[in-house]
Amino acid sequence: MVRARGSYPRSREFESPRRHQTGLEGGSSIFLRETVEDTIRRHRLLRPGEGVVVGVSGGADSVALLALLREIAGPWRLRLCVAHLNHGLRADAAGDARFVEDLAAVWDLPFVGEAADVRRHARQQRLSLEAAAREVRYAFLERVAAARGCTAVAVAHTADDQAETMLLRLLRGGRPGGMRPRRSLGAATLVRPLLDCWRRDLRALLAAQGLAWREDATNLDLRYLRNRVRHDLIPVLAGYIREVQNRLKQGADILAAEDVVLDAAAAAAEPTVIAGQRDGVRLHRTELLAQPLALRWRLVRRAVGLAGGNIRRLRFVHIEEALRLALDGSDGQRLSLPGVVLEVRGTDLVLGSLRRSRPAAEFVIPVEGRVDAEPFGLIVESAVLPAEAADFADGAAYLDADRVRSPIVLRAWRPGDRFRPLGMRGMKKVGDFLTDAKAPRLLRLRIPVVQGADGTILWLVGWRVAEDARVTDQTHRVLRLRARPRVSGGGAGGFAPPAERV
Repeated sequence: MVRARGSYPRSREFESPRRHQTGLEGGSSIFLRETVEDTIRRHRLLRPGEGVVVGVSGGADSVALLALLREIAGPWRLRLCVAHLNHGLRADAAGDARFVEDLAAVWDLPFVGEAADVRRHARQQRLSLEAAAREVRYAFLERVAAARGCTAVAVAHTADDQAETMLLRLLRGGRPGGMRPRRSLGAATLVRPLLDCWRRDLRALLAAQGLAWREDATNLDLRYLRNRVRHDLIPVLAGYIREVQNRLKQGADILAAEDVVLDAAAAAAEPTVIAGQRDGVRLHRTELLAQPLALRWRLVRRAVGLAGGNIRRLRFVHIEEALRLALDGSDGQRLSLPGVVLEVRGTDLVLGSLRRSRPAAEFVIPVEGRVDAEPFGLIVESAVLPAEAADFADGAAYLDADRVRSPIVLRAWRPGDRFRPLGMRGMKKVGDFLTDAKAPRLLRLRIPVVQGADGTILWLVGWRVAEDARVTDQTHRVLRLRARPRVSGGGAGGFAPPAERV
């Protein structure tokens, strides 16, 4: 359903000049704009002159996000690009896409739209529809950012979403807390400028400005836990605590800020606790138990993610069981965790992936820069150098830059993929190459390839560059690609790129 201009439903709450319990004045464009700018400054979400991809579903929150960013785009010199993904899950999905494209045209903003088969992705990756939609959506936004030269991706999570997320995480037994205002998304940064804005104020703003939006009927579907929290649980809690949403949001904000500090401390401890080996990700028991309890929880969670586990399904009880094995587990004892198996091997806990599917995400590698390929447990850095600067003993892959067609993409290898390994005359299937090279079967599906714009595989990451782009005596410029684990001291997810292979 489209909210037409002037058709905003009247209510006492909308007509009342009183402040809401949130403390924001409904419909005040200036107030909301100042709130958004304050959020951006406090959390350093955007820089003047930055290119920003704005994810717009067509719903009220995302339309309000676009309207507010458009207001500050002039003073901040922001370059906005509207992006919409048709998930193909609703009968009105095509109408949503047309609505967003028309909105971008009215505001004279560039638009990028794409359709995805989320149901198929969910089946292939064995994910819930919600998780599959999230994964596909963020991969799309990341691609748009890379293609448009944008360094930020803005999404429309609100203060209401923050409060709901706090409750959801508590109910699910996962790590409590809320959404962070910013996080990495490949080479870009995902930002949430509306985290201090309440949904009711955003809708009042749209009504005051006569702006339309699309209503998603699934937001009322009580089969989804988030909707039950939103429509049932929070109103009940409000009967006990009048400002329950404020309290929840404040708690989520505090925990999110503390998470940044604790995660940094855990990252500093990683080199002594976690190592990637050929047989999986290893947690050193003695070093793990020497850490404060809050860091132990994070390090176990981190290791599970690096081994290819599903950290969204990882619960407190899982982490506690893993820590019990670290304390007094016997050699050979095993523990099943979401997506991984943990086994006690002497002084270590070894985690191996149970995934039988490849990561679906693809990452555009900039000519100069870095990309965080989290599903593969890798950071990939790229640079173009004079040929004489190539150091073939440093563990990086060196390609003839003038023989590489951009953009280049990091992705999982697929059945039937072929490449011409360096030093070989003919083509070879990637799967056969890995079998012959005795790549660990458990980890094989998570080894990525780098592909050129023409579809040619240029590098089987960590194993062999391709003959097609090899450096020769006639090479003037080299493209250096360096894949390093997202954890210090070894390969992530059991993948440790050995220098001698490239």
